[in-house]
Amino acid sequence: MRRFLAAFLSSLMLSALLVQPNGLARESVQIETPLLKFAAFSDTHVMDAWNIDPYKRTHKFTHALRDIKAFQPDFLVINGDLSNGREQDLKRLKSILKANGNYRLFPSMGNHEYYYQWENSKWNDEKAKAQFQQMFGLKQLYYDHFEKGAHFIHLSPEQYMPMQKQIGEAAWLSDKQIEWFEKTLLASQAPTFVFLHQPLDNTVGKTDPGVSAVQTEKLLAIAKRHPQVVWFSGHSHVSVTSPTEVVEKEGITFVGLGSVYQPIELVKKRSVGEANQGESSFRVDQFKSESRFVTLYRDRIVIRARLHHNNSWGDQHVIRLKRQKAVDKRLSTA
Repeated sequence: MRRFLAAFLSSLMLSALLVQPNGLARESVQIETPLLKFAAFSDTHVMDAWNIDPYKRTHKFTHALRDIKAFQPDFLVINGDLSNGREQDLKRLKSILKANGNYRLFPSMGNHEYYYQWENSKWNDEKAKAQFQQMFGLKQLYYDHFEKGAHFIHLSPEQYMPMQKQIGEAAWLSDKQIEWFEKTLLASQAPTFVFLHQPLDNTVGKTDPGVSAVQTEKLLAIAKRHPQVVWFSGHSHVSVTSPTEVVEKEGITFVGLGSVYQPIELVKKRSVGEANQGESSFRVDQFKSESRFVTLYRDRIVIRARLHHNNSWGDQHVIRLKRQKAVDKRLSTA
């Protein structure tokens, strides 16, 4: 009798799950599969030396890689300031990456990739660039690739020490790179993700003089001629939780990537415990670690803030794809 009642109750429960109140069978729920997923990091600042601060850097990078593993990104972008420019720093970063997901990596140079010159007078910009290309197998410093019909363009600051007194930590791009960018970007109308370590002037937060791209006007004039560009920057370390870090301007979406190593919070007034740099006042939280996670669908791009320090999601920003017919054709043949 007990077996009969148990079977009867199980049958009722199954019926309740499969039948709607109107007596119609419930339709199966279809989960939309994204075309592409990628993680976008910046300012990891990995260093090889084993003292307290470099250990914190390596620990945060390691944890961020482990944190994104469950979401199965197709690849990883690190948009500058991977390290402090020494060969052993870059080797340390690669070894951590290999041990924690071994993601396909698309890196860009930042200003800190040139920093070994402050330690070694025999080092220079050309050696720094050659080392970066050799370390990551890049044919040239700036490059592009297509993934599932989306276009990815990775730009790079090309000079540091010879111009440091004039431009500080800003990005300087050669005319050759800017001409390449124009030709490469406008050759396709696919949705395009552009990466440059330093932000463009007056876009995301903390674009003070000596921080952003010297050739902002030229780059912006080119980018706004394309139907759909999402422009990612790092360098400022401003937290992805700040409302300043997703900006729509000239038809372009500008997105700040925060920092895996040390995001900062912009504040209006300086008080005890806050740092001051130029006209920007900010607060550092040594515990935090942040990045972005991007998902591409046929009709939209979803950009989510990832807070590695507590393994949670922050705000998300949805961008509807333009030129849908042209986009669909490319995506369907990708």
